[in-house]
Amino acid sequence: MTKESVNEATLQVVESLQEANKAVAESIVAAQQRNVKFAQSLFTSGVDILKSNAEGTQALLQELEQQAQKQQEAFQKLAQELGQDAKQELEQQIQKQQETFQRVARELEQQAQKQQEAFQKLMQTSLEVSKNPLKTPLS
Repeated sequence: MTKESVNEATLQVVESLQEANKAVAESIVAAQQRNVKFAQSLFTSGVDILKSNAEGTQALLQELEQQAQKQQEAFQKLAQELGQDAKQELEQQIQKQQETFQRVARELEQQAQKQQEAFQKLMQTSLEVSKNPLKTPLS
């Protein structure tokens, strides 16, 4: 082989390697872009879900509070009509109902907090995945 043909063959190998490296780099960039879009969509969807859950929980709590108030008023009216013994019994029932309402409200708040924590964990994992596209199943 002549020096010129060796140089030509070497140049072809180098160009081939450059093209392969360029293709790998483009693939990594594309995977990174897909991961970022995926993380953004997760975040947007998660925020929408959390807002919806928070609004639903708040509406439920308001409805429960209104119902409890209506029931308390009805119990008080009934107690006035029935007399002292019945009044004490109804007051105990009202107290139990208020305790139940408070317990349900606490449970709903705890559930909302757990959802927020799970979403934050999901977002953290998504961000970690988007930072390292070579280890993701989406690549």
